[in-house]
Amino acid sequence: MVVFSRKLLWLIICAELLVAAQQHILKQGDFINSSTTLVSPNQLFALGFFHLADSNLSYLGIWYTNSSEGLNVNHPAWIANRDTPIYNSSGVLTIDSTTGNLIISHSDANNPIVLYSGRGLNRRLLLWDNGNLVLKEGNTTLWQSFDHPTDALLPGMKLGINHNTNWTWSLTSWIGADNPASGAFTLEWDHTEKMLVIKFRGKTYWTSGKLINKNFEYIRPKVEFINLNYNFKIISNEDEEYFAYILMVDPVLTPESRRYLSGWRLDYQGNIFDEDRPQIAGVDNCYGYNTRSKPPHTFYAGCKLWEQPTCRDHLQYEIQTGYFENNVSYLNDSNTSLGYTDCKVKCWEDCNCYGFMNNGDTGCIFYRGSNLKFHSSGNYPKIYVLPPAKRKKLITMIVIVIVSLFLGLLSSLLYYQRRKNKQAKKTEIQELLTLKGYSDSINTMGDDCRNDLKFFSFTSIVAATRNFSSDNKLGEGGFGPVYKGEFLDGQEIAVKRLSRKSTQGLTELKTELILIAKLQHTNLVRLLGCCIHRQEKMLIYEYMPNKSLDSFLFNESKREQLTWERRFSIIEGIAQGLLYLHKYSRLIIIHRDLKAANILLDQHMNPKISDFGLARIFKLNAAEINTSRVVGTHGYMAPEYVMEGIYSMKSDVYSFGVLILEILSGRKINSFNHVDGPLNLVAFAWELWNRDAAFELMDPSISNSCIKHQFLRCVHLGLLCVEGNAVDRPTMINLVSMLRNDTAVIPLPTRPAFCTGGKAHEKQSHDTRPSINISLNRLSISTMEAR
Repeated sequence: MVVFSRKLLWLIICAELLVAAQQHILKQGDFINSSTTLVSPNQLFALGFFHLADSNLSYLGIWYTNSSEGLNVNHPAWIANRDTPIYNSSGVLTIDSTTGNLIISHSDANNPIVLYSGRGLNRRLLLWDNGNLVLKEGNTTLWQSFDHPTDALLPGMKLGINHNTNWTWSLTSWIGADNPASGAFTLEWDHTEKMLVIKFRGKTYWTSGKLINKNFEYIRPKVEFINLNYNFKIISNEDEEYFAYILMVDPVLTPESRRYLSGWRLDYQGNIFDEDRPQIAGVDNCYGYNTRSKPPHTFYAGCKLWEQPTCRDHLQYEIQTGYFENNVSYLNDSNTSLGYTDCKVKCWEDCNCYGFMNNGDTGCIFYRGSNLKFHSSGNYPKIYVLPPAKRKKLITMIVIVIVSLFLGLLSSLLYYQRRKNKQAKKTEIQELLTLKGYSDSINTMGDDCRNDLKFFSFTSIVAATRNFSSDNKLGEGGFGPVYKGEFLDGQEIAVKRLSRKSTQGLTELKTELILIAKLQHTNLVRLLGCCIHRQEKMLIYEYMPNKSLDSFLFNESKREQLTWERRFSIIEGIAQGLLYLHKYSRLIIIHRDLKAANILLDQHMNPKISDFGLARIFKLNAAEINTSRVVGTHGYMAPEYVMEGIYSMKSDVYSFGVLILEILSGRKINSFNHVDGPLNLVAFAWELWNRDAAFELMDPSISNSCIKHQFLRCVHLGLLCVEGNAVDRPTMINLVSMLRNDTAVIPLPTRPAFCTGGKAHEKQSHDTRPSINISLNRLSISTMEAR
C-alpha cells in the first residue's frame, strides 16, 4: 500500500511538472483569454490580458511575475495593443487553426488585431524567461515581441537597425502615467555617434554621452544600493548595428540577489528608470540651456542645448497646489494626444504662460496673463508653475535701454527708407499702367484693374527660377525671355522677363498688364501678377506643362498625340476664348497675334490663348481701327490689316481660320516653297476645296481617328474665316454655333485672300459672291513688323 502511494505521488508530481513545462507554450488552435495566462518556464514572466486603474479598457501584455512595483501587471514590459485597446474583457489571443495568423479577437469581430499574418500549420507561441514572446514554425522564428518593443528595454533586447530589413528597434514612452498609448518620447541608438538618444517629437533632448571605460558618460553605472553593474553590448556590422545590455552580478551576493530583475523603462516624462530603482537619465529636468554638467551625475547631465524663449532665464517648473490670481485667463487644449511634455513645451514657449495642468486623457490647461500671482493652497489640484523671472541688474537694464534706443532709431531710418522706396515703386507702377490712348479704357475698368494685380518680390522670382537658370528657360519673344519657375509651395509659374534693350517689349508688357488683369476664362492663360524691381519688369503667368500647340502640331514625333478628338476640342476651345474676348469680356479686345505658338496647352491638353502684347481694346462704337504700325506674324495677318493698317474683330477671325487649317493639316501656313505650286496653306486648301478633294488636306496621323463630317465642316469654316473681304467672314459667335451644329446652313466660301500663283486660282468659287483680288504692292502704305 505504501509502495502504491509513493508511485501515485510520483506520477502526480511528474504530471504537475509536465503541465508547468507546457504553461509557456500556446499551440495553434489554443487561446488565452482574460482569465488565463501564459507563464515562462521558470515563472519569471507572464503573458495575459490586464486593465489599468478603473478603466474598462483591456490590453495584452508581458510583466514580471514577482515584481511588486517595477515592470508588473500595472506597467508591463511589453504591450501588444497599446494604441488599439479592447473594451471590457472580450480579448482572446490565439493562433488561428486555419490560417496560422497570430491575432487578438474581441467584441468587434470584424476588426481583429493582427500581430502576425501568414499561412502555416503546426505553429506555437512560446514565452521565454528573458521576457521574449516568440512565434515559431518548426525551428523557424516567424515573429517575436523583442522586435516590437514598447517603452521597456529588457536585458538582451536590441536598440538599433537591421540593415537587411531596414527594421529599427526603439522605445516609445506612454502618453501619460495611466495611458499606455504611444507618447512623445523615444529612446534610440545613434549608431553613428555610438550613443543613446532620447528625443521629444523628433527633437533631441538628451544623449548618454560617449562610451568611456565601459560606461557611458551620463548613465549611472550601477544601482546605488546593490552592487550590480551593467555590461553594455555594442554590435556594428554589415547586417545590423545595435545596443543592448546585460547584468554583471557580484559573486558574493546571495542566490536570491542573483535573481535581480532589470528592465529600463522610458516613462511619459522622458526619464529612464530601471524597474523601481533610481533614475538612470533625468530628461524631465532638461530645459535646453545647460549642457555642461559632468559626473558626478546631476539633473542636467546629458541634456542638449537648443534655442530658448527670451522670457525664460534658467527657470524650472515647480509642482505646487493652489491657484493663480490677478487677471488670469485659461486656455484649454482638449487634444487627447498631448502628453505631459507637450503641455510643458507649449507653456515654456509662450511667454504669457505661467503654468499648466495635464491629464493624459483630457489634454492641457494653460494659465496665461500678465504679472500673475500664485496662491498656494492644499485644497487645489497640482499645477506645474513657472516662478517669475529674476530681476535684472542695473547694468543689464542700462544696456537694454541703450540697445532699445539704438534699435528704435535704426527702425525709424529703415521705415523712412522703405516708405520712400514704396512711394517710388508706386509712382513707377502708376506710370507703367498709364498708356497714351488707353485712358478711357482704364477709367472704364476702374481701380479694380490695379487692385487685382498681385506684386511678387524679386527675391521670390529669383528663387523660383533658380536665378533665371538657362535650364529653366522656356523661350524668347520680342519682349525678352520666358522662364519656368516653382515657388516653395510647389506652384509652378511662367515668368516673362522684359529685356532691358527691348522698347517693343516694354509696350507689350504694359499692354498685357492693362488688358488681361481682369480677364478670366478657361481658354485664356491666367496672369498671376507682376514683379517690378528697379530696372527689372516681369509678368508672372500660370505654367502650362505641355507648352505651345506648335510644339506638338509641327513635330513629327509628337503630332500623333493630337488625335482628331483633341484637335477638334482645341479648335472649339480657341473659338470660345476668342468669343469671350470679342463679346463677353468687360472690354472688346482684339488679339492681333493669334497663331499656334501663342496657344498654350495645360496638363489636360486644353488650349489657352496667350501673349496679349499686341492686343488692342476695341471701342463699342467703332467698326474698325486704322494704324500706321502693322505688327503680327506673316501668314496670319488679314489682308486689310497688312495693306491698309485696318484691323477689327474680323482680323482675329482671319487668323483663326489660318489656325484651323494648320490644325487640320499639321502643316505651317508658309510651308509651301514650290515655284509653280500654291503660295501658302490657304491657297492649297482652296485648291483642294475646288477639286472636291478636301480630305487630301488631312494630317495622315489622324486618318484613323478622324470624324469625316466634322473634318469637312472645319475645312469649310476655315475657308470662310480667311475670305478676302472682312465683311464676308463670320463672327465668332456664328463660328461657335456652326462648329457644333451639324444642321446649320453654312454659306459657301469665296476665293481667300493672298491666293495667287500656281494652280490656286484656276477654279472659281462655287459661291456667286465676288472674289477679291488684292495687290501686294499696297503694302507700302504702312510699316509692317513681323513676329
